[in-house]
Amino acid sequence: MSTLAPARAAVTRLSLLLALAAWSSPAGGAEPAATSVHRASTHPMRFHLALPTGWQADRSWPVLVVIPDAARDFEANLARFVHVRGERPYILVAPEVLSCGGARSRTADHYSYAPAEWDSLQHADDFAFEDAGLKAVLADVQRQWHGEPTAFLTGWEAGGHTVWAQAFRHPERWRGVAPVTTNYQRRGLDSASFSHAAERASLAVQPLRCGAPRGEIATFMPVVDQQVEQALQDGRAHGFHPRPVRTVPGADHGPLPEAVLAWCDSLRQK
Repeated sequence: MSTLAPARAAVTRLSLLLALAAWSSPAGGAEPAATSVHRASTHPMRFHLALPTGWQADRSWPVLVVIPDAARDFEANLARFVHVRGERPYILVAPEVLSCGGARSRTADHYSYAPAEWDSLQHADDFAFEDAGLKAVLADVQRQWHGEPTAFLTGWEAGGHTVWAQAFRHPERWRGVAPVTTNYQRRGLDSASFSHAAERASLAVQPLRCGAPRGEIATFMPVVDQQVEQALQDGRAHGFHPRPVRTVPGADHGPLPEAVLAWCDSLRQK
């Protein structure tokens, strides 16, 4: 190995850190170089942020919150939306939620919380944590990066536990909700936790479904379909008006970022 390699690596790391520091400042208008990780200013929740191309502080920007599946790969899931976003104006946000899956995938290595923070979260109410955490994150995105007052929300597979709970508990926060081929087992929901806010009646909820799942997931689709139908029934019983499931032809199981962003575009155009 060349003796210059460590020095080159150090310079590369320093350049990356300087670029990230410059980009994460909300006061400028530079092209975003990468995503950045933040801690909410009034809550322990951490979140990944990807500003759109051409971001400036002189206007408001639509916000899309993206929730991953049980693998809890917040960065990779966000990267799929960044790749598809293109020139669209969305601020993309991936909060490190706790409820998107079961116990087997809930391990510290999937998160950026400090050890003491992580330990403190293990015996608390995940959904109460996310109620307060997402409120704080959205407030920061609005204040620091000029996000619009209400955001779009999507999540896929086990991310549905988070998405359905947030939609039904806090419809006033969302401009539109797109659950994608989701699980639903009423986690975080009981008769008392469904919102009675007036916004529930007008909240646009569009479930999406992959049209061509491959491999093992194809055998589980009947169960997924049953769970989504239960979510729709529960929503209607509590004053929500979710739309029928829309199947995306030819799409394999995944977050369907193109379909989600196209649907968000359609709402923004109305």
